[in-house]
Amino acid sequence: MAVEQKMDGWRCLRFRGLDGKARLWSRQGQPLEGADHIAHQLDLFEQVAGQPLFLDGEIVVDGTLDPTKRWFESGWRKGGERGRLYLFDVLTEAEWRAGGTETPWYERKAWLQQLAGAVRDDPALSWNWRPRSYGGDDPTAVQVVEDEWAFTESDVHDMVQRVWVEGGEGVLLKDPEAPYRRSRVPAWQKVKLENWKRWARTPIAA
Repeated sequence: MAVEQKMDGWRCLRFRGLDGKARLWSRQGQPLEGADHIAHQLDLFEQVAGQPLFLDGEIVVDGTLDPTKRWFESGWRKGGERGRLYLFDVLTEAEWRAGGTETPWYERKAWLQQLAGAVRDDPALSWNWRPRSYGGDDPTAVQVVEDEWAFTESDVHDMVQRVWVEGGEGVLLKDPEAPYRRSRVPAWQKVKLENWKRWARTPIAA
């Protein structure tokens, strides 16, 4: 079982709208404004891939949910950009529009890490500044969520305790062999403080 930290923000999806323009969207299908610095970096991911991408992650402003909500609901109207995006999945946009992909999570995550590394390490891309940014964008505004492997309930306990000690929300348990589906699936399980006792009674899959 793979374990990733659950960031305390809003689910953020990147895909093209009806006008053909790639944007950031909430899970409810609302465009997320005020994060052009992130949108630009994701355009570079797509440039490396050489094909339209669907990217999935959690966007966070000032580390927690409340300022994230304030910014994307109204704060962005005052101008500027804020936020950091933590990516945890990628597939081609064609696959996403078709409902998902059979490619297992561990292969998708490896591809995501390769794309992020290429964007980070290619000098031509690092100098591809966003118009009017003058190179001032934070290169860490897009990050790939790190993952660890858990084989027992004790492993999960140790990992989630580290997250809670640091003030985090919890973790996500993921079946590494799972395909991607455009729906809620049991292959992803949240472990937060309020559901820890209930979750700990459930046997863990290897």
